[in-house]
Amino acid sequence: MFIGRRRRRWWLVVVAVLVVMAAVLGYGYAETYWIQIKEYSFASPDLPREFDGTRVVFVADIHRGPFFSEDRVRSLTEQVNSLAPDLVVLGGDYVYADLSYLDSCLDGLRGLDAPLGVYAVLGNHDYGQHGDGKYGPAPAIEAFELSNVSLLHNRAVWIEREAARLRIGGCSDYQQGTPLYTPTLEGAEARDFVLLISHNPDFAESLPMDEVDLMLSGHTHGGQVTLFGLLAFHLPSDYGQKYRTGLVTNDKTTVIVSNGVGTSGFLPIRLFARPQIVVVTLHAAANLQPE
Repeated sequence: MFIGRRRRRWWLVVVAVLVVMAAVLGYGYAETYWIQIKEYSFASPDLPREFDGTRVVFVADIHRGPFFSEDRVRSLTEQVNSLAPDLVVLGGDYVYADLSYLDSCLDGLRGLDAPLGVYAVLGNHDYGQHGDGKYGPAPAIEAFELSNVSLLHNRAVWIEREAARLRIGGCSDYQQGTPLYTPTLEGAEARDFVLLISHNPDFAESLPMDEVDLMLSGHTHGGQVTLFGLLAFHLPSDYGQKYRTGLVTNDKTTVIVSNGVGTSGFLPIRLFARPQIVVVTLHAAANLQPE
């Protein structure tokens, strides 16, 4: 009888553990659909007053694939447009591991609408077979040339409004490519506002001091699976938890790191690292009123 009772206790423990695991996995899966609109205000004396109040909507790490359908990409596009962006920025990793999903992802993003344009960079997954960059950036670059999104692959442009301008540039992936900041800084003066897009936030450590006003990045997924949002168990960064998520200032620039919207790994789950659409409202510092 004693042995029978002990067995029943063990069965109860096993059942309890399985229930907890199922609950955690169920919540983690549901969280992947719970998109957060994360808003920031960024003020700079370099921003011309003509751009004061400009809304930059930033989306990263879509990871179109088996767990992120083209319908979800279209829904994401509608959600971005509903935020009335002046400028849309895409931060790379449009697919998960398989480039065959890229065309359908770009088709889903075709409806993005912003008066100042839609600009993008590539992420490490966009170089082909993940881990070795087997195909290089060429197939992705070709796909973007057929889309309505302007790819800034180690390239930059001026965005103009009335008589004013700002500089926006992008670089190749920090892991799979050779990222360059010099094209973004070319022709820019100290008084110009410079916005850089880098899929990987670690590139911020390589920038020259005080040349880039703001950098937008993704890649880290906010840790994707975290300890109550405080600590990531795994983070693809050489700088520990520094660039996990949010606004980070180093001695070179300011970086805003998005959690992204998709997932990577064999299970599509997030734990206390909700997917994000980032909205950055730019302000000319002279136009800010003290609180």
